[in-house]
Amino acid sequence: MQNYKVSIAYDGSSFYGFQKQKSRPTVQGKIEEVLDLLIKDYELNYSGRTDAGVHAKEQVLNILTDIKVTEKLISSIDKLLGNSISVNSFNQISNDFHARYSAKERTYVYSIMDNQKKLPYLLNSTHQHNSSLDLKKLNEISHLFLGKKDFSSFAKIEKNKNPEREIFKSVWKRNSNIFTYTITGNSFLRNMVRNLVGVQLAFNDNKLTLKEIKSQLDKPDGNRLNYIAPANGLTLWKVKY
Repeated sequence: MQNYKVSIAYDGSSFYGFQKQKSRPTVQGKIEEVLDLLIKDYELNYSGRTDAGVHAKEQVLNILTDIKVTEKLISSIDKLLGNSISVNSFNQISNDFHARYSAKERTYVYSIMDNQKKLPYLLNSTHQHNSSLDLKKLNEISHLFLGKKDFSSFAKIEKNKNPEREIFKSVWKRNSNIFTYTITGNSFLRNMVRNLVGVQLAFNDNKLTLKEIKSQLDKPDGNRLNYIAPANGLTLWKVKY
């Protein structure tokens, strides 16, 4: 079999997440629907699942198949996927490459506006927060997540899943009316990025203290800090191999 690395982008607004579900539209479900029309036998892997409503600038797949994947075939796949999913690039790669297990870093970007100005045309891709954002205050908290830590208080923990993750970058920036939070890590727990954003927004809004957040990072007590930012502001930005 030949192995192909495929980079895709998608608008997650109309999907119930990436991972295939019964009787609900998902990104994986749509991709497999198209592949089933064009490729008889294949194995599909992906770098990670995204929640319902979350977008991707770069989601990476690998497809193992006996069929030679050409520009023409990729063009056909791209057209059949419709307007919400786009194939950005593809190339043949060694058979030991796996979209998930070969990944070294994943970067997410969360986009948000505060109550200073509303821009309805950005609603699908930018969370519009109902209070003012303080960039200095947000970065006061963002650096706490750097390094290797137990994030069990900041995610939905699945059974037998190690809650320890390593974060390489965690920073807020502002460009005109839009605040962006960029986080890079070796991998992420379920809901972890949205939970971290939600906790930082809660700190910004004086709903959580620095002490409360630090204590759950230093000595998690099993109680999740249940502040979850909306999915529409989140984009899987880049996967590094």
